[in-house]
Amino acid sequence: MSRHKTGEQKDGIAKRGSSYSYIVRVKDPETGISKQKWISGFATKEEAKSARDKARSEARDGVFVSPSKITVQEHFEEWWEIKRTKVKPTTAENYRFILDRYILPKFGTQLLKELTPARIEKVLIELIQDLSESTVRLVAITLTQGLDRAVKDKRLAFNPAKGIERPKGKKRSVTPYTSSELKKLLEELEGHRLFAYFRLLAYSGGRRGEILALRWSDLDFEKATLAISKNRTRIGKTVIEQDSTKGGDGKRIVQLDSETLRLVKDHRRRQIEERMKAGSLWQEANYIFTQENGLPLDPSTPYQLFKKTAKRLGLRSESLHSIRHLHATELLNSGAGVHLVKDRLGHSDISTTLRIYAHIRPEQKQEVADLFARAIENG
Repeated sequence: MSRHKTGEQKDGIAKRGSSYSYIVRVKDPETGISKQKWISGFATKEEAKSARDKARSEARDGVFVSPSKITVQEHFEEWWEIKRTKVKPTTAENYRFILDRYILPKFGTQLLKELTPARIEKVLIELIQDLSESTVRLVAITLTQGLDRAVKDKRLAFNPAKGIERPKGKKRSVTPYTSSELKKLLEELEGHRLFAYFRLLAYSGGRRGEILALRWSDLDFEKATLAISKNRTRIGKTVIEQDSTKGGDGKRIVQLDSETLRLVKDHRRRQIEERMKAGSLWQEANYIFTQENGLPLDPSTPYQLFKKTAKRLGLRSESLHSIRHLHATELLNSGAGVHLVKDRLGHSDISTTLRIYAHIRPEQKQEVADLFARAIENG
C-alpha cells in the first residue's frame, strides 16, 4: 500500500496536522507514464474526498490540472516572453500594450485558476463603455491566446475566455469631409511649415503614419512617384517605425499630381533653410517631414494641428484618417476603377476598398431617386 510521507493514508486520503490531503494518479503528457500526485490543504476529510473524486474523474478524461498559486500576471508575463519571439516586434508591442493597459490592471493579481467566463465577460462589458469595439476585441483575443497557453501548459483544464459573448459597442461611422471642406482646411494650413504633409496626405491617399515614415529617397521627382513601404506610429508611450504598412502588401508606388509635387519641392527648399539655420543642432535622418532640428515628427504633432485647425474653421470633429476616406470616395465616385483605387490605397483585396471606403454622399441618394424616376417615365 502506498503511504503519504507525512502521515498514514486510507482510500487516498491522509491527514497532516489539522489539514487533509488526497492522492491522484496523473499521466505525464510527455512520457505517458502515470505518477502519484499529492494535493494538500483541505480543512476536512469530506472536502478532501470530494476533491479527490473530481480529480480522479478529470485524470481519467485527461483534463486534470494540479492546483496552482500562479497569478494571471505571472502566467501572462511568461506567455508574452514566449510570444514576442514568434511575432513581429510591432505585434509584440501591441500585445504588451494591451496587457499593461487593460488585462493586468483588471486581472493581474487574481489567481489564474480562479479566472471564470463570467468574470471576463464582466470586465469586457466595463471596457466597452469607454473603448471602441475593435479595442475590446483585441483585449478578448489577447486573453484567449494567453489562456490557450495555460491550457497547453496544464495550468487550466479549459480556456475561460473561449465561447464568451463579446459585448457590442457603438461603431463610430466615418463621414468624410466634402471636397469644399478639404479645400477650406488646406487653405487654412497653407502658411504652416507642415502644409505639404497635409497636401501629400490628402492627394496621395496615404495613411498618416505612412506619410510620417517617408524619406526623401522614397520620392522620385522625375517620375512624380512616391514609394510607400513603412509606417510610423505610437504604441503606448513608444514611437516605433514598422517595416511594413497596414495592408501588408509591401512597397506600393503612388503617382502624384504636378501641383502636389511642386508643393513638396517648396517644402524641401524650406527644410534646407531650416537645416542651415539649425547648424550643428540639425540631426540628419533624411525624413521628408521633421521637427525643426531634423528629427522625425511625433505622430501626435500633425494630428493635433489638424484637430485645432478643423475646430477653428468650425468643421465637425473627424479623425485625420477621414481624409483618406475622402480620397477613396472621390476616386470611386469619379469613375476610377476599383482595382486602381485598391492599388493606390494599398489594400490586400477589393472587398476592403468597397466595404470601408465606398461612402455615399447625401446628394447621390437624390440622384439615384431621380435616375429611377426618369427611367420609368421614359420607358
